[in-house]
Amino acid sequence: MAMGSLDLVLPESAQSCGDSGRQASGIASSVRSALFAVEPFRKGTERRKESRHAYPYPIHLTPLDASGQPEVLRTFVVIGKHLSPHGLDFYFRLPLPERRVIASLDGGREGWVGLLLELTWCRFSRHGWYDNGG
Repeated sequence: MAMGSLDLVLPESAQSCGDSGRQASGIASSVRSALFAVEPFRKGTERRKESRHAYPYPIHLTPLDASGQPEVLRTFVVIGKHLSPHGLDFYFRLPLPERRVIASLDGGREGWVGLLLELTWCRFSRHGWYDNGG
């Protein structure tokens, strides 16, 4: 959704009321401000060669030990952000010391999907969470 295309749809009765219309306009303006704060503008041209898909779902991460074996008892849950055939990014409340993890995603009828993920970046967001990916 483009920022300029956010329209507030009101019932006809509310549109004719002066105070209700001004209140709705104020709400729409507030929603636009909130959306603009989290994604103001895409900087530069898109460098990815494939499209990413929003993936705002829980992801189970299992760290790998030095020999590459999963440390199942250390599995924890993060919140997904984007998913593509060559990458995954997610939110977590702390920076992660692990560099290699298995990301487990719910595959519905197909069962759980496990992806070996090499974590290559981490940045702090202005909302107090860390955005991680690889």
